[in-house]
Amino acid sequence: MAAKSSPPAPERSPTELEVLNEGSNHAEGSQCGESASKSADTQPELQAGVQKAMMLQKAWTRSSLAIAFASLFITTLAITFSDYSGMLVEPFVTSSFKKHSAMSAAHVLVNITRIIAYPVVAKLSDVFGRAEMFAFSIFFQTLSYILYATSQNISSYFTAGLFDAIGSTGFGLTQQVFIADSTNLINRAIWSTLPETITTLPALYLGSMIGESFLNHTGWRWSFGTWAIVVPVLSIPLIWIIIILQRRARQQGLLPSTLSAVAGCAPNEPKWKRWWLLLWTEMDLPGLLLLVTGLSLVLIPLSLTGSLNPSRWTEASFIAMIITGALIFVSFIVWDVKFAKKPYISAHMANRTVISACLIQVFDFMEYSLFTIFFSSYLQVAGHYSPAHATRIDNSLPVAFQVSGLLVAVGMKYSKRSRVWALMGPPLVILGQGLMIHLVNPGQGKRSSEAAFVAAKVISGIGRALFQTAAQVSVQAAVSQQEVAVATSLFQAGNSVGATIGVRYVSFQSGFYFANRLSRSVSGAIWRNTLPNKLLEYLPEQDKSKAMGIFQSIVAARKYEIGTPVRLAIDRSFRESQMILAIVATALCVPNLIIMWFIKSIGLEELSEEADASQTNDK
Repeated sequence: MAAKSSPPAPERSPTELEVLNEGSNHAEGSQCGESASKSADTQPELQAGVQKAMMLQKAWTRSSLAIAFASLFITTLAITFSDYSGMLVEPFVTSSFKKHSAMSAAHVLVNITRIIAYPVVAKLSDVFGRAEMFAFSIFFQTLSYILYATSQNISSYFTAGLFDAIGSTGFGLTQQVFIADSTNLINRAIWSTLPETITTLPALYLGSMIGESFLNHTGWRWSFGTWAIVVPVLSIPLIWIIIILQRRARQQGLLPSTLSAVAGCAPNEPKWKRWWLLLWTEMDLPGLLLLVTGLSLVLIPLSLTGSLNPSRWTEASFIAMIITGALIFVSFIVWDVKFAKKPYISAHMANRTVISACLIQVFDFMEYSLFTIFFSSYLQVAGHYSPAHATRIDNSLPVAFQVSGLLVAVGMKYSKRSRVWALMGPPLVILGQGLMIHLVNPGQGKRSSEAAFVAAKVISGIGRALFQTAAQVSVQAAVSQQEVAVATSLFQAGNSVGATIGVRYVSFQSGFYFANRLSRSVSGAIWRNTLPNKLLEYLPEQDKSKAMGIFQSIVAARKYEIGTPVRLAIDRSFRESQMILAIVATALCVPNLIIMWFIKSIGLEELSEEADASQTNDK
């Protein structure tokens, strides 16, 4: 990775860009992890976008890097505020269209768009460059705001959601890849964590206030229109500085400046051949098409089942889509391994650190989403908490995650190790989740305190911060710079999709999307087969006919006065049903206690020094 430890960097004259004339064309300069000591012939050939990133490592000055990071943080803050305020506004938007029920179907395609955007953006970033992907993402984000603000029906509002999914996913991924390019391994965790920490914490509480202010004074359209102006303006310094530095290098012949150079062919080749090589070889279009198609066919039925429709698993069309999608996904793997010249996932990337980290993400997110889907309903019914109190209990996890993540990053800087921090995470997660087994059902007639629930959530949040902060750096350290974007996209493949922690926590720090959809189906099946039976068992004889109405609506469940026989039966049914989900969720944590030992111990200082030495040799 880059030899910069933080945004402040020593001044360099523009002529030093010449040192890249030779170094940018060799894989040695990309050494940044376990591969740092390997010879160049074992490394993947650098694509144009990665060459640009390596050039920027040499070209940054103290002032230019500081401006770029400041713009990156401020733009992230604006996008995060827009997300939080948008969540408050959305019910009013859909209600104004009188199509609120249509949003469930719309969210299915939006969610799938988010997961598919990750591999596409990662590949485009390697082919064209980080500045280009920032501009691409901001364009789609801005376009979504405009479409939101001008939408006249639910269809146009839904279309805006698709552009928003591409833009926000692209920006989040490119942000992390850009930070990986600009920092060394010792300091990377700090700079990777800072944008989210300093933006999520204030937005968590102020975002809803901003959305409410828009509703009360200007209307919901300006809640989107404002961000269509603010976000692109704030991103200009970041994109402009990168483009200026790239232009200087291009003028000196240090970077590819033509379609032929990007496509890796001679300038006199026919135009059709240049486009063919760009799409077929550099972008691995066949592989991307197989990957996108396979994921879509698997994710659509997983999305349409979920917690409210688990019975749809028996439909033949759903089974056919999943089988077909799985076969196409296998075809993608065969294509990438056997035929692709510049594959999306290289064999070198499939090492034990990357695989283990991704698997832990899968199980961790399955555990979280399975338990959490009905937890808010449980808190409001059996816990006797108000919606505001239930929200505060849920928000304790993302707050703990953000604060702990930054502390873990500082610990990694001074310990110069990542594995020891990652190993502390899964045990804390299983402890926090295990406590929920008792807390959700402490005994007949009892209920746990808000402090107890918050404590369990905080323990889980700290555990996730320990693992996810350290694991992302480990994954990036375990691959070459050519592979950083794709490896990061794999680790964060489902970050912007699925169930949410509070509001935006999952957008950047959750596990894989298919794990969430599967866990929704599992939790829905458990809930549907447990709660109605519990209600029929415990409700007074004369009230058993009300069981289905109570099951379908927490409003109906909460209307019964606390302490009455009916409410006591309802509370007991919810407690015992949620306890089953807590037990299953805790069991899903167990595999991570084994998988985590396969993450390789990586000395961040040694690898950073090797990367520094590599860049010095290039000079």
